[in-house]
Amino acid sequence: MDNAIALSIRQFSRATFSAVHNDRSALIRVRTGLKRVRTDRGAMEIGPGALAVMAPLMAMTIENTPDFEAPYSAQLLVIPEALAHSVRAEVGDGDPMRVTRTDRVLAAFDRAVAFAQDAKVPERLKSHAVREVLLWLGEEGIGFGRPRQPALADRLRSLIATAPDRDWRAAEACAALAVSEATLRRHLAAEGTSFSALLADVRMGVALTLLQSSDLPVNRVALEVGYTCASRFALRFRKRFGLSPSSIRHA
Repeated sequence: MDNAIALSIRQFSRATFSAVHNDRSALIRVRTGLKRVRTDRGAMEIGPGALAVMAPLMAMTIENTPDFEAPYSAQLLVIPEALAHSVRAEVGDGDPMRVTRTDRVLAAFDRAVAFAQDAKVPERLKSHAVREVLLWLGEEGIGFGRPRQPALADRLRSLIATAPDRDWRAAEACAALAVSEATLRRHLAAEGTSFSALLADVRMGVALTLLQSSDLPVNRVALEVGYTCASRFALRFRKRFGLSPSSIRHA
């Protein structure tokens, strides 16, 4: 990914999502409602108006809670890793479990989101706007934390996420990752998972984001993540997250 991607997130029902894997650096600003995040690095609460970072290669438990009169809503800005690394080299790792409400940081974030959503803004200016946000966060000691080396499972997750609707087979994934199937099985088993389980988990994670950030019908979301049968997709989604796909969009 060469450019930042801005997404508008909405969720109408309160829900907790366990063991959600984040494979990319991102910034999130909650607009309405409340977001709680727990990781092995600590916990944070992001209230309305606040901004926080979402560090990559972390498993998170996320709780999104709507307020009394509006759904949970937030803006997510996914950051190119090369840019995140570049800024880290200047300002250091920073603390990924802190939030900010500083006006100048929030203004820079809103500008970066607006630029990312505007096709007429030159790419170099979009990159500059994102860099400005990261530098301001660095001034407050906020960053993505000490970088982690991606495990083989992380690399597999990233690969599948590039085309979640593809009929993935272990053999072709291993060829793309330049490892043997035996090596992949061994590494996944050490993490308590398997190729089929990880494939399903990545697909459900992508589906959750699509349900929160788009108006695609549920059956289209199912197709986007490799399920031709919407009812089978809904069963898998409920098994993974404990609620139906439609409840993400309806109270």
